[in-house]
Amino acid sequence: MNKAIWMQLVFAAGVSTIAVPAAANSPVGTITTFAANIENTTPCGSPEGLSVDLQGNFYTGSAQTKSPGAVCQFASNGTFKKSFSIQPAKSDGVVSLLGVLFQPPHTLFALDFADALAGPPNQPPPTDGRVLSINTETGAVTTVASGFIFPNGIAEDLNGFFYVTDSIQATVTRFKADGSQKSVWYSGSLLAPGTGQPPLGANGIAFDFFFHNVYVSNTSNQQIIRIPVEHDGSAGTGVVFADGGVIDTKQNTTKALAGADGIAFDLFGNLYVAANQANEIQVISPTGQLAARYSSATLTLDNPASLVFIGDELYFTNASIFDGGVNSAIFILETPLPGLPPFPL
Repeated sequence: MNKAIWMQLVFAAGVSTIAVPAAANSPVGTITTFAANIENTTPCGSPEGLSVDLQGNFYTGSAQTKSPGAVCQFASNGTFKKSFSIQPAKSDGVVSLLGVLFQPPHTLFALDFADALAGPPNQPPPTDGRVLSINTETGAVTTVASGFIFPNGIAEDLNGFFYVTDSIQATVTRFKADGSQKSVWYSGSLLAPGTGQPPLGANGIAFDFFFHNVYVSNTSNQQIIRIPVEHDGSAGTGVVFADGGVIDTKQNTTKALAGADGIAFDLFGNLYVAANQANEIQVISPTGQLAARYSSATLTLDNPASLVFIGDELYFTNASIFDGGVNSAIFILETPLPGLPPFPL
């Protein structure tokens, strides 16, 4: 599919063709529950990664370190439907899932950082991280790419390439759906972990409307990095698009981009960021300024992590990482503008 067709679909459909029931929207900024109590009702406690198929089914994985791991499917009304069991990369290993991305008609990609955080102290972390392909009809799981330490975010371009961030190796790796043509597309200090917590660099990843740039959140540095896509598909020179520390100083605020995790664009170039250390969804304008921030007085936002737009509703996982998953949930934020469709149709 070329970019012209992508544009026509976006404008003709308004937002997407995903089969999600229509409902009267709440006021902008309202956060409601889509799927609650995930820790106790599904095998996907501490949900990370969020994607949706053409029938309106949502998918998320469990970031908890365990064996086996699991990816869960929820119906368009938030009801848990089924789970997919994920075996470890090695017999004595574990599974820890982060980003997921649906590709029609029935493939779901999932990122497993395995035992990256459970290796021996003072030793280089293991490279058992992998990209998995799950057939959502049969449940069959295959490994399409490996050699990662901490694969975290995943995005797809219009030419059928997938881009995966590695939060520890400070890379973006590109490959085809079958794992072929795999190469490091971009690497550098802008994607490396800094001194902030958690100690993770490159995390969420998203293309802008015209697929001219790739945006990557750097979690510990509280930054958003912009990487141009050259005409031949190669990566240009990355730059800091938004810096939380600079925003705090210039806009007289605090915790801007604190723990920047998943990211997603609306149709007008505003970037929504799961700020997991601020327990907010923050909005960065096309000029890199903090434009809005959303939290809840009634719901417990606890490590918001992964985002996906459906029209003017932003679905996001409440990962609940540091408390054993007790607040595991998927929430919905009512936004003022519609977002980009969740995948290149």
